[in-house]
Amino acid sequence: MNGLSQRIVDFVAELLPLYTYQHADGHDCALCLADGTLIMPLDESHAESEEGWVAVFWQGDSRRRSEVLGSLLAAQAILRHVELHGIGRPQEELAAQRFYWCERFRQQTGRNVAVKPA
Repeated sequence: MNGLSQRIVDFVAELLPLYTYQHADGHDCALCLADGTLIMPLDESHAESEEGWVAVFWQGDSRRRSEVLGSLLAAQAILRHVELHGIGRPQEELAAQRFYWCERFRQQTGRNVAVKPA
């Protein structure tokens, strides 16, 4: 699978050390190393246009599954990633990092994601 959903999951999986890649049920997924939540791409090939939905298995529990727009999940992942790497750094630098990761998301997925400071 290499549609929009997979590109979003791949982006999130690159946000080390909060996330990493995990292969599950025949899919390349993102695994949150903080709590074990698994993010799996969804097949949207049947849809008129891809929206980038992903399946989220909270704490890796298959009984606790949600489907969310991947761009919303990616926005939260970007904020947490920048926050972790920005400890002790000035707010201007954090803003530049948020902009960098939002632009990288756009380059990898073709979609925009907007994040604002906390």
